[in-house]
Order: sequence, then C-alpha cells, then structure tokens
Amino acid sequence: MILVLIKQVPDVNEIKFDEKTRRIVRDNVKLLMNSFDKKAVEESIRLSERYNLDTAVATMGPPQAITVLEEAIRMGVNSGYLISDRKFGGADTWVTSKVLSEFIKMLRPDIVLMGKYSLDGETSQVPPETAYMAGYNFISSVSRIDIENDDVYVNRDEDYGISRYRIRMPLVISVSEKINKARQAGNINVENRIKVITADDIKNISGSDSLTVVTNTFQSSIKRNNKFIGFDEFLSLINNFHGRHESIEKKMLKPPGDSISLGLAVDDPETSMEIASKMASIGNSRIVFIGNIEPERLKGIPCHEYIYLKSDTYGFIDYATDYIKKMNPLYVLIPSNLNGRDIAANIAARLSLGLTADCIDIKFNGKKLVQYKPSFGGGIIAEIESRTEPAMATIRPGMFINNYYGNPEVKIIEYKKMNSFELLESRTISESYINLDRDIIFGIGRGLDKDMIPKVLEIADKINAGVGATRKVVDINLMPRQVQIGLTGRSISPGIYIALGISGSDNHVVGLRYAGKIIAVNNSIDANIFKYSDYGILMDVNDFVRRLHEKVFKN
Repeated sequence: MILVLIKQVPDVNEIKFDEKTRRIVRDNVKLLMNSFDKKAVEESIRLSERYNLDTAVATMGPPQAITVLEEAIRMGVNSGYLISDRKFGGADTWVTSKVLSEFIKMLRPDIVLMGKYSLDGETSQVPPETAYMAGYNFISSVSRIDIENDDVYVNRDEDYGISRYRIRMPLVISVSEKINKARQAGNINVENRIKVITADDIKNISGSDSLTVVTNTFQSSIKRNNKFIGFDEFLSLINNFHGRHESIEKKMLKPPGDSISLGLAVDDPETSMEIASKMASIGNSRIVFIGNIEPERLKGIPCHEYIYLKSDTYGFIDYATDYIKKMNPLYVLIPSNLNGRDIAANIAARLSLGLTADCIDIKFNGKKLVQYKPSFGGGIIAEIESRTEPAMATIRPGMFINNYYGNPEVKIIEYKKMNSFELLESRTISESYINLDRDIIFGIGRGLDKDMIPKVLEIADKINAGVGATRKVVDINLMPRQVQIGLTGRSISPGIYIALGISGSDNHVVGLRYAGKIIAVNNSIDANIFKYSDYGILMDVNDFVRRLHEKVFKN
C-alpha cells in the first residue's frame, strides 16, 4: 500500500500582512493542495497503475482541509483520511511529525510519499522527522521510483548531480519537483471514501507540545528602486565589483570559552565557513565543527576543533547525535542544503529538539538563540525561539560574512554504519553549473535564445561567475534542475545577479531576495523584473550577451 501525506496551504501570492497586528491575513485567501504534494499524489497513482497497489491519502488540518483529500481522490487515489482535532491546532513541525508518524504506525503502508516541503513553511523537516519517528527508512528529493519485491529503486536529485539508490521498504520518500506532471482531478465520486481521524484515535501523542515558538513576525519587501543604465555603465559596475566580502579584513578567532557551540559542515565549504564566522563573532565558547568535508577545503575555518568524519549519512547522524547528547552544546548550526536539512531534521527527531529551517539570521536574547526564518515565499519573516536546548537551526547560504579565520585542531574519525541503502550509481552535472555560490550569477530566462546559453557559460567561466535559470527554462531541459532559482528552486545571495531575458514572476524573484544588486536586461520597459531590480538595461538580451562575450574575450 502507498500512503500520500498532503497539506492544504494558502496561495502564497495572495497572502497579506497586517502591520498593526503583526499577523498574516488569511481571510478570503484561496486554499490549495501544496503543489509538491500534488506531485506525490500523481506518483502514487502511477505506481498503483504499474504495480497494482492500493493507495490512500491523508492530511492533518482543520475540517475544511477535506477539500484537498477530495481532489486527490478525484485524481485517482482510492481513499482518504482527515486527521483533525482542536488538540492539533498550532502544531509545529515536530508535533506534526509526531502525529503523522503515529498515524503511519496505525495504517502500516509499505511506502509513504510526501512533497519535499510545503510552500507556506518551506522547512523540509516533516518528511525526515516523520520517517524517523515511524521507524521507516527515508530518502529525499526523489525524481524516479521503481519497485522490485521489497526493494525500491530511486533517482535522487542532489545538489551536484543525480544518484540512484536501492532501499528496503518500509520507506518514506519526499519527491522532487521534477518527478512528474500532475493530472487534473476528474469527476470521480468521493462519497464514503474519507474517514475522519481524531486525537482519540491516535496513540502516544499526549503531552506533545510544540518545541519552537514564533515570538514575532514582520514583512520583508522584495521590490527595489530601479535605475536604467547603458551597456558601458554596466561594464563599469562589473569591473569595479570586487566581491561581496573581498575588502573585509579577517579577524583571528578568540581563545575558546568553557561551553561548546557546535556546527555541522555538510557538503558546502563556503556556507560552513560563513556559519563558523558568525559563531566566532558571538564568541565566549569553544567552537567545534563535525563535517564530511576534507580539512583542506576548510583551511582557515574559524573554529577550535574540526572533526572530519569519514562516514555515510546515517553514520554521520549517529555520531553527531551522540556528540550532542554527551557534550550538550549551546546551539547547533547546519548549512541549509539538501543533506544538511535531512541530517538536521533526523537529529532533531532523535533528540526531541526544536529546529528552525532555512534561517537568514540568528541573534542572542540573553541565553536564547533567536532565529529568523522566511516563509510564504519569503515575504514574511518569523522570529522563532526554541523551547528546548540546544537550539538547532539550518542556515541559508550567503547570509553571513566570512570575516574570521582560525587554525583548528583536526581529528579524523572513520565511523561506519550498516544501513538499508545501497548507492548504485552517481552522476555529477557539469562543473559549469555547480556554482550558485559565486559572487556574480547570471540568470537565464525564456527571453534568451537557447543557442546563446553556451556563450553565457563561457562568459561565466571566464569571470568566475555562476549561471542559474528560471523554472520555465529548466522545464524545457535547457538547464539542469539543480540551478533553478525561485520558490520551487533555490534561493541565492550573490553580490550581483544579472537577469537575462527574465520576465520577473513572483515565483522567481522570491529566490533573489537576498542578492546584493540585481541588474535586469530586457527589451520591454514594462517588464515586471524591473520592479525588483537595482539597475535595468533596455536592450535585446541576445545582443547584450553577444556584446558582453566580445568584450570579455577581447580582453
């Protein structure tokens, strides 16, 4: 049996914020099935057709959430469950995961499918936490699923490529945007096919209080004050740009204090260095990092001790969990990348700790770690505190300045763990694309001819820039999914973002909120992208690329 867990969410494009009450206004906002969850529903139907499996769908929410169950059944799912009780009101990700995991134990499906995150929260925490609490294996960002006996074969879209795994059931899978195109709901009769589940029906949830609390919310504006410039002024801007942090003089890490602050260096050296610098600026503790990154790639990281862990993901989780239990750090910070989010959520579930995902800032209020997290597409910022210690947070890349250096003591530890995963194949995408952490990034939109993309890649390689794309460009396979920027892709924070032939849809520009300067090239003065730009160039984007290519390679 396949169970799909879905969520009803407000249309993020219709969300309003009341500055007086500091609350999100949801009145008259359209409620929809979370788009990632709809992909999971579609995949369950396709798998049921291929392998003759029963399907069910469940959602946790108020009575009106029954509409998304009805939609899933009209798409082709066999039955639905509405998990609804006032006792579940205001649940954070930990409580939600606890309730859903207990429901899974009741139903005992072979496979559970979920979207990678909900568009109102964007945490990616519920799938891995639910899997751990239910005692299921887990894998995220899956773009293909095949079943053979008790084994499931999946393709996983990773930060730097695609890998194929064999995993044993029972299994929780969060699906990627790429997995399919969901069908429309039909005219199937939903009568007597939905059952309501209350708190009385679910065991082991008494005393399950939220582990995090929102202490404040405020609105973050996306729009900028555009100034139109010419091609030569653009060249001057680029030539005089020396990097976000190029001119910053780095300070030496202070001697260690008595307490411990812990960072997890997962996959991403640059973000790990940024996090370490933020921890160094707070000071008054011994900064320790546990990481899967070779020490040479973290040379100068401002921490007092670096534990290089040679292990697989679940061995890493085991070791880090034991370290936290033993050493009781003040807080734990992790890069908000694919594996970082999965690792953080699994540790939080094991230790019953509050976790805030995708933070753009952290501060201290006395001894409390205050975490700032965007939601609803980035338009609303929530101020969050953990009710547990240590507080945990994943940090978005590019949020902190790498302005400290250190010479840590390095320990190398091999930690092996037997698990139900087998890596069958791994394919890395071209080095030309793995670069969305660069100081300058070109964004490719549908306005740019496809035969101009190689020229953009050549320019980017020459000036050490990165190249990303809009969803529409990715959907027609002109660029890999790993470089999609926006609400259903990645958020970036370069010093300069150059938008090439991009219209400026809300779904794209929310991924640019933390860019330093945005320069848009478009031949229409009415292009929406100019509302979100610092500088605009009224010019045919293909001519712009030709001229820039000529300038770069003439020099």
